[in-house]
Amino acid sequence: MSAQPNKSQNKTPSSIKKQNRTPKYGDNYNRGYIGFTYNDSNFVSRGIAYFTGLGRMSDIITTHTLIVTGADECIEAHAQSGVQRSNLSKYFDDEQCDIFFRKPRGLSEDIATNLINRAEQELNSEYDLRLIAAHAAAGTMLGHFLNRLSQGQLEKQIAQLLNKADAWICSELIAYCLDQDPYKDQGILKEPWETISSQELFEDSLGQIFEPWRDFQQQN
Repeated sequence: MSAQPNKSQNKTPSSIKKQNRTPKYGDNYNRGYIGFTYNDSNFVSRGIAYFTGLGRMSDIITTHTLIVTGADECIEAHAQSGVQRSNLSKYFDDEQCDIFFRKPRGLSEDIATNLINRAEQELNSEYDLRLIAAHAAAGTMLGHFLNRLSQGQLEKQIAQLLNKADAWICSELIAYCLDQDPYKDQGILKEPWETISSQELFEDSLGQIFEPWRDFQQQN
């Protein structure tokens, strides 16, 4: 029932197949797991998917990310409320929402606690609307073209210029939480936190942050 790479292919996101799986705490998700969501009925979610689509390597779309802190609890950054604790059931119960979980490599109780502690320290922080605007600009055709010409420097410079030190977008927060031992500077975490999208974090193209693929999908 879990999604695994096709063994006849390289372990790349494009070889992942989505399968339905019932959420079961302690089995297919747990404390310290990183959750990724996409809701096709949500205007904001569709907009983020559009602006991150050019860099997507797989057929799986993710536009939001969170860290699991309990059976029905997570910490996430949302535009409406900033960094807050939320119920996972709002995603489980939404038939329009796809949710996937990735387990950080070698996750233990101590590592999960350290990841969650970092997130808890940012509770009640603001959402960084300026940074999400920078991501949108970088995700356009023109943004991708100019970023390639600058060998990736334009995106970094814009994100660093607009980033607020005391505010977060969802992927920036989760990248920050992950960027500590034993995952520090691994895979996509080599990049500045403020430049990392939910899609880039989910795909973990170098395979250094997460265990092999496990996901479940809520479908219409």
